[in-house]
Amino acid sequence: MRNNSIGNQTWNSSNSNNWARPASLNTYLNSTYYSKLNLVARNQIVAKDFSIGAVNYNDTNLANIINSENSEKWNGKVALVTTSEYIRSNSNQSSCGNMNQLWYSTSCGNTTWMDNSTDWWMLTPYFGSSNYIFIVHSDSNFDGYYTDNYNAVRPVLYLSTEVQITGGDGSQSNPYTLS
Repeated sequence: MRNNSIGNQTWNSSNSNNWARPASLNTYLNSTYYSKLNLVARNQIVAKDFSIGAVNYNDTNLANIINSENSEKWNGKVALVTTSEYIRSNSNQSSCGNMNQLWYSTSCGNTTWMDNSTDWWMLTPYFGSSNYIFIVHSDSNFDGYYTDNYNAVRPVLYLSTEVQITGGDGSQSNPYTLS
């Protein structure tokens, strides 16, 4: 996952939450954005199945959320983070470990490694609405948002198993090196 945003964009200009259709952000990330990467970077990225199933905002069971996301797949190279990935990134699972808690919480941002300095799009559709997608707000809570609004974009991708990770400790001041 890219640590910072590549800019604000609509998730889908036709106001549909179907990533595989494809959504306009899907098209941008897998054509324009991907083609701007240098050849070495493009060769390190592999196509994978991304989970794009819709999730109910008040589901308190992480296993249900994962199953809902996994109910639909899309294969590609660049996408966005899912709701379950964001939930699992949080070290405070007792207070921030499910959708319902994150829906209302403004205190979970300090317990996740994912940056919450701006509102950003997620990959997961909002169950029961064909034009809503989940976002993470700058105060770390979840919300459903119309896909034709503008929010920050933080691409997610998978690296080839042949990529070697060396040096650094993974911090911003001492990042890993990929080769």
